[in-house]
Amino acid sequence: MLPLLYRWHRRLALIVALPVAMWVISGLTHPLMAHVWTPDVRWQQVALPSLPDAQAVIPPQRLLERHGYTDVDQINLVYVAGRPQWQVAIYGAQEANERWREARPPANVAISYYDATNGLPIVGGERLHAMALSRILLGDRQAQITDVTRLDDFDLQYRFVNRMLPVHRVSFDRADGIQLYIDVLGQRLATADNTWRRVGLWTFAQFHNWHFLGERHHPLRLVVITVLIGLTFVVGVGGLLLYAMQWRKRRGRQGRGGAHRWHRRLGLVMALAMLGFASSGLHVVLGQFQSEDHLAWRADTRIPVTELAFNPLDVVSPTTVGLSQAWLGGEPVWQLRESTPEGDVIRYHHAGTGAAVEEGDQAYALELTARWFADAGHPVPPVAFTRALPDFAMDYVSVYKRLPVQRIALREGPVNVLFLETHTGHVAHLTTPEGRLRSLHFMHLHKFHFLGKLGLSPAARDLVISIVVLLILGVVLLGSVAWMRNMLR
Repeated sequence: MLPLLYRWHRRLALIVALPVAMWVISGLTHPLMAHVWTPDVRWQQVALPSLPDAQAVIPPQRLLERHGYTDVDQINLVYVAGRPQWQVAIYGAQEANERWREARPPANVAISYYDATNGLPIVGGERLHAMALSRILLGDRQAQITDVTRLDDFDLQYRFVNRMLPVHRVSFDRADGIQLYIDVLGQRLATADNTWRRVGLWTFAQFHNWHFLGERHHPLRLVVITVLIGLTFVVGVGGLLLYAMQWRKRRGRQGRGGAHRWHRRLGLVMALAMLGFASSGLHVVLGQFQSEDHLAWRADTRIPVTELAFNPLDVVSPTTVGLSQAWLGGEPVWQLRESTPEGDVIRYHHAGTGAAVEEGDQAYALELTARWFADAGHPVPPVAFTRALPDFAMDYVSVYKRLPVQRIALREGPVNVLFLETHTGHVAHLTTPEGRLRSLHFMHLHKFHFLGKLGLSPAARDLVISIVVLLILGVVLLGSVAWMRNMLR
């Protein structure tokens, strides 16, 4: 039994040695990107100025009618270089997602800009707005902008985890090669990178996520990674069994020395960590057999211009920083985004009469929930409670990007909680029982979040992870050296 177990432990270890080394070395880029290769961006979000009152600019309905619009998906009043401009967005037909690609937000949108005081169109307004926002966020007015590119899909630099589309990639002529990704519709930073971070992103995508085998949901990639992680887990368990079965036999004896001895000792110390990485990684990969289609959903917000008779600027306050539109109870409404010390909130007024709608954001979120479940082909489950989130929380962290959102807790069904960004109509995030379990498994056994409860900072936690994965790499290298010595004998 013991020789058979040893033989198969060695054979399987040889198969997974290179993949494990690739995962370990590329995994080290993650803490480097988080703490060393960080882009030097002054602000993470734009402090939006208050909107002007109705007398200062052209009413939105008049502007739309002047330029021949019959309906509109979104109109907002923005400031570019200190001048108010009307931003008008018209979404095209939903584009089909390529096979095996990650689901992405609708990005087939035409965005136009008009001077809000005289109504004249702004040539290149989308580009100018992205440049203005990027300069504010970067806090560097001296560096020259070398390129502005609109992205309507994710790529190896702008990964799907950033969630927002379309965005504009603004490149600056600086030694660090910094680039900012700007969401002009939300007037926010999607992400930023620099030369070293781009190296890290490419390395992580190719050698940790194995993008070279195909897109995130490609079956070839998923099957290969599943098999290799499964074998890695078996190797780890086999090593523990070998140690346990040989312990009594080796007690009081030195046994084999050199690489064999240190591989055995270090492997025993690192076994639980290795099994934790393998099991949590496998859990995540198994979850990728199902696409996150909710990211591609957006509510229909197209409203006839004739329905926008009320000028929302008549009811702006000093805290109003943005506008949008929606259908609520079959009636068009204006959404006014208000900045508060706790975060942004949304208030509602009827687009025809101007009447205030009490608790409109909660009601709209419930309508969006019903629409999303209907489009997904599921019955609408009972709602336990709703809660406005003006800022990130324990169950809605900054990786999900969008704010403010409404949190819809559901009593039963395939989804536990739905997070909705009401001023854009996007599903920001959802949780399922299996997804929550997978997330907890990954956070604690892959990202070591349990160390935070012991008082360690994120930087200290990532340092511990880096040491652990280097020691696991040491186990792999020592095992390889021991095998080579056996072969040379």
